[in-house]
Amino acid sequence: MTHAQQLIDQGENAQIEFKSAQVRPDSVAREIVSFANTLGGTLLIGIEDNGTVSGVDRDDYETWLANISRNNIMPALQIGISHTVVDNKTVYVVEVPKGKDKPYQTLDGKYWLRVGSTNRTATKEELSRLFQQAGLIHFDTAPVTNTGREGIDNQLVHTYYHTYYKIDFLQLDENEQQNLLLNADLITEREGKQLATIGGLLMFGKQPQRRLPHSSIMFAVFKGTDLSADLINKKEILGTLPELIDKTVSLLQLFLPTASLIKGTQREEKELIPLKVLRESIVNAVVHRDYSLSMQKIQVHVFSDRIEITSPGKLTNTLTLMKIRYGNSSPRNIFLIKYLDNMRYFDGLGRGIPMMLHLMGDRIIFTEIGELFRVTLEI
Repeated sequence: MTHAQQLIDQGENAQIEFKSAQVRPDSVAREIVSFANTLGGTLLIGIEDNGTVSGVDRDDYETWLANISRNNIMPALQIGISHTVVDNKTVYVVEVPKGKDKPYQTLDGKYWLRVGSTNRTATKEELSRLFQQAGLIHFDTAPVTNTGREGIDNQLVHTYYHTYYKIDFLQLDENEQQNLLLNADLITEREGKQLATIGGLLMFGKQPQRRLPHSSIMFAVFKGTDLSADLINKKEILGTLPELIDKTVSLLQLFLPTASLIKGTQREEKELIPLKVLRESIVNAVVHRDYSLSMQKIQVHVFSDRIEITSPGKLTNTLTLMKIRYGNSSPRNIFLIKYLDNMRYFDGLGRGIPMMLHLMGDRIIFTEIGELFRVTLEI
């Protein structure tokens, strides 16, 4: 059985689409864009919606398809084009990669996404995430409505700038303080109003979860290996990002069992999961999560055999589960990385995951689940 026949037998789904030979250029462009903006896919031309092989009877079809990928899609996209014979008829196979230059759009200015076996235009929120994943906008410096400069804790700002830049923020006059906050992107101006930014609240906010409730961490400990087991402890962790990191790591240390080794006549406690791994996992969760996903929070679940740390937001741009194992990175939140780097929580060099792999071996697992990214640490 040929590869094309195998795809036909699967039917249309999130990564397979059928089109007849009479398909219009704008329809082909729409399919390519939707695949490229999502996870990539395969377009089979010469196949009817019901899977019937109708074939293509044109000699210039490959050139026609290549011109569509160059001229009907912005930015232009390199696709794979081949043809094969199924039931004595020619079928064209168009392989569309997951796009490297997202977001892609058709000539009419629409951004398409693949959802199941259909296409639809991206919502405002989805489009924002596409631009964010491409590094074209940074959501962490976006303004937060109904906030102001009063949402920023001056004492936290003073501690940071006095520690790392020897600037006495509290002794600056009003205008100098305002200029520092504006130039540091802790606040921004919109239509004559000063608004706190998402990053400003996350790093230096007074009770940041009042305006950004999804930025808290949900922590739970189970007496068993799944969510149906008895719940030992449950807590919503609140605070700025440094506080979230420190509180969560402390809780993990409290509830994580330790192994006992007997050396001579003394018992020696051994960490089942190194502190460096716990800390790196939580830092990555808060610094790389997608804060535009306002209905989801970071989840930290401690089971009897593992820890699961699940953060909103899949890997950005062209990152894959394999690439991150070798130190590749594509930062989503540049603002947050800058501050957490200065505060020694993060070094931005891509060394974290290789370090975790070195210490944990095959006891660490990375997975993507829809719009979520999960790190599993086996005990």
